[in-house]
Amino acid sequence: MPLAALLLWLPALSGPFQFDDYNVIVDQPAVHSLDAWRRSLPGIRPLLKLSYSLNWVMSPAAFGFHLANLLIHALNGLLLYAWLGRTGRFAPPLSLIITLLWFLHPAQTEAVTYIAGRSVSLSATALLAGLVLLTGHHPHRAALAAVCTLAGLAVRETAWIFPATFALTLWLQGHERRDIARLLTPTLIVVGLAAIVFVSEPHFRRLIDVSLATRTPGEQWLAQIEAWRYFVTGPLRLTPNIDPDLPVPVTATAAHLWWGAGWLLSAGLAVWGTLARRSWAAGGVLWFLLLLVPTNSLMPRLDVASDRHLYPALIGLAWSAAVLLQPWRGGRVLLWLMLPLLAVALLIRNEDYRSATALWARTAEQSPSKSRVWNNLGIACQREGRPDCARAAFTEAWRLDPGNRKAGANLYFLERPVAPP
Repeated sequence: MPLAALLLWLPALSGPFQFDDYNVIVDQPAVHSLDAWRRSLPGIRPLLKLSYSLNWVMSPAAFGFHLANLLIHALNGLLLYAWLGRTGRFAPPLSLIITLLWFLHPAQTEAVTYIAGRSVSLSATALLAGLVLLTGHHPHRAALAAVCTLAGLAVRETAWIFPATFALTLWLQGHERRDIARLLTPTLIVVGLAAIVFVSEPHFRRLIDVSLATRTPGEQWLAQIEAWRYFVTGPLRLTPNIDPDLPVPVTATAAHLWWGAGWLLSAGLAVWGTLARRSWAAGGVLWFLLLLVPTNSLMPRLDVASDRHLYPALIGLAWSAAVLLQPWRGGRVLLWLMLPLLAVALLIRNEDYRSATALWARTAEQSPSKSRVWNNLGIACQREGRPDCARAAFTEAWRLDPGNRKAGANLYFLERPVAPP
């Protein structure tokens, strides 16, 4: 069955470079050789960029990057299964079903099929490796977990949440506070030192400034209610969207109040169930919330929500569902029946990635009122030599948002191409 699950991902290998893949890989000289990568240091996400450089040196074709992403996802599946088995809470069949529920969910395509999503999946490798090491009996497991955290930070700065995640799982496994503090001291030191490095890095400081200028605290709170609503309902719909149309509200509505209250209640119950009862069902919900905190809490982002951030968070929902449904026979049957449903949804979603125009045409169906989506569809059509398709998409982008200067410029130069020198 694990082999069959891996085979379901094979269509992902045939896709081209997409969207941000050009910014971070194809048009980024810093990852086109190991020497260029060395010269780009110091900088953010050095380990992620090294992985891109190694891929490019071996072959600049998209296939090699897709293969690497798929191998990372497969490794993460093995690490997740190993960790679940080591906790002492999950029997092998239940560990397998949890791993497969997570491995096959179509929301994972944005971290696996979309090459630029590697930052999330590779960071998850460091997280899961740290969990496996902490759950074992290695005499230096505390130091090794700190090394994993350092690797995660070198891939993606959101790895600062690792200590909280480690503490959650150790608590659920029966460790006491003093033991958890001892095991996590090296990890906390690494995160503290990394914070100093990040704040002193000019590019990272600029990112912080841009983030804080994106929206006010009140707008950020309302935007995150929209994001959490999307994150809760998205996995159930099995219809991932690479660019969801989530507006930033300027005033609170009754729906925002209800969703906000529901989120606070859910978080409170998850914390209580985890701390007071060491409930794995509650712990799974708390895991889900924790893993979304770095990207969807206080610091504003241009995109209100992105499916790729569900990649590690869905682990918690998968084990919560298994814990709740496994005790009764109908629940176990339901868990296994979910697998073919996920498999079909995964195959359909990977088909959207077969070309840039297919991906953005599908996104335009999901977010028909978002100007940026239509502009991206126009760029994809233009790259494929389809001027009529590009013209229609740019025109729609301009109609939806006359302030979209990129769409206006793209339409202008499409109608009046620049003559070659």
